[in-house]
Amino acid sequence: MGRPKKEIVEKTEEQIKHDEKLRDLELEVIRQVVQARKSQKLSQRVVGERAGIIRETVAKIENNLNSPQINTLIKLLEPIGYTLGVVPLVNEEEEEKVTE
Repeated sequence: MGRPKKEIVEKTEEQIKHDEKLRDLELEVIRQVVQARKSQKLSQRVVGERAGIIRETVAKIENNLNSPQINTLIKLLEPIGYTLGVVPLVNEEEEEKVTE
């Protein structure tokens, strides 16, 4: 029977900007994970062993080659003494007020 063909959907400029914003948020989370690991002076191998994740997976996540699932991030953060949290987003208007 085969797989149904994927329909090509054109994204609006707003959708593209939203996707970019989400990607930027993900990159920032990963950057902070790397910073936390390095602040503890731990190698990818050590964190991976403690988290039960192979070093190659840790490297792919840290180099933005693999988008981790939440449970994987939690596993990575636990050995270095961190966890995930939920924080409010700052919209562009609020951000402008803060920087003024």
